[in-house]
Amino acid sequence: MKRIEELQHKVRFVDLKYCDLWGRMRHISLPIERLKDAVSNGVGFDSSSVAGFGKVEQGDMVLVPDLNSAFVEPFASESTVSCFANIYDPRSGSRYEHDPRFILEKAVSLVRQETGCDEIMVLTEFEFYIFNSAEFWTDESSAVYRLESDELKHDDQSGVALFKGTAYHVAPPFDRSFEFRAELVRLMEGCGLPVKYHHHEGGRFSQVEVEPNFLPAKRAGDSVMLTKYLVRNLAFKQGKSATFMPKPIFNEPGSGMHIHQFLKKGDRSLFGDQKSRTGLSRLALYYIGGILTHVPALCALTNPSTNSYRRLVPGYEAPTEAFFSVANRTAAIRIPGYIRSQKKMAIEFRIPDATANPYLSLAAVLLAGLDGIKRKIDPGLPKTGRGGTREMRSASQPVPTSLSQALEELRRDHRFLTAAGVFTEETVEKWIELKMLEVEAIARRPHPWEFNLYYGC
Repeated sequence: MKRIEELQHKVRFVDLKYCDLWGRMRHISLPIERLKDAVSNGVGFDSSSVAGFGKVEQGDMVLVPDLNSAFVEPFASESTVSCFANIYDPRSGSRYEHDPRFILEKAVSLVRQETGCDEIMVLTEFEFYIFNSAEFWTDESSAVYRLESDELKHDDQSGVALFKGTAYHVAPPFDRSFEFRAELVRLMEGCGLPVKYHHHEGGRFSQVEVEPNFLPAKRAGDSVMLTKYLVRNLAFKQGKSATFMPKPIFNEPGSGMHIHQFLKKGDRSLFGDQKSRTGLSRLALYYIGGILTHVPALCALTNPSTNSYRRLVPGYEAPTEAFFSVANRTAAIRIPGYIRSQKKMAIEFRIPDATANPYLSLAAVLLAGLDGIKRKIDPGLPKTGRGGTREMRSASQPVPTSLSQALEELRRDHRFLTAAGVFTEETVEKWIELKMLEVEAIARRPHPWEFNLYYGC
């Protein structure tokens, strides 16, 4: 606050950002002179106009700046400081129970209390496609989408359109998004998000990945919101279009949001044990057991779009069975084979994608892991073999094949989310209600491929 006061003659606005229930960013901008009052009294807003929040008759809520999350806004022409805001109910003076960021905070606090860890460290991978243009529309008599990319031009002299096999780590001139990613990393680091690396992903048509470093769980949730914001705005600024949609192109790899995680005590991971034959501590195994047990219900929060289940199909690296394995990218949970120090042991949950609300999905994963620890759910030994095979299907719990199935699983199995009051029953019901509207909207509309199959029947 003192630093911002010192910069008042240079900073013109403060921008408060928050997240609706769907996981989409919202914001309101204030003259910098109003910051003191906003910190003391908050900024009122109509939550009934925000997806999944209050009703019209109880719509008034208050945004209070979280200055610990402050950064310089990179896309404003007027000098602006941005930060995330916490949502409060003015009637009770308490945090708003449906605020996704608050739900994650409660999950983190509960895990720390129950396990004695100092922090939950999280790394979320960002996979997305970059297009020159993306057109799509639907009406009563048409349903059309058309995507264009530098790497989709069939007359391109670099030959990228003819590049066979995976485009993973492909070098220029085939990699056309190198400069975009370099600029993105500069923006991320300028906003306080350290980056591990970036590269071209397996999709030939400008699928890319940016991987940050580990962050505390709450900050990791903010980083997902902020990175998606930076990606979209940078693409827009450059006349391009970026999407985190899990499966935008048929027969090309889908985009996930793998979640690496470990519980930390001091300077070491509580997931490592050099005396264990797996290298995993008993705590880590129970944590894995909890996630695998609740995978069907978790998918309703970690993969909450109908398009998510076009990615979770056999034949690609995306998991289709709930098992864990070492260095196996078809597993729901992978133990990275390159970790050498038990002090740095982490697990990677490979099912999620970026259509998720990051706060809700991270909170749900943490609570599933905690349930495994409390109930001592033993997942057994790591499995070997590729996911999708007959042997693996018979030995593992299947991942849901549709959003409607995942939502039914969440309706059946959500006690692990609500038992300690982290999620409320109403939040879970609101989520299922909102997502079922999406399921029904897709189910009622003819699919273009149906015309190929049935027009001449």
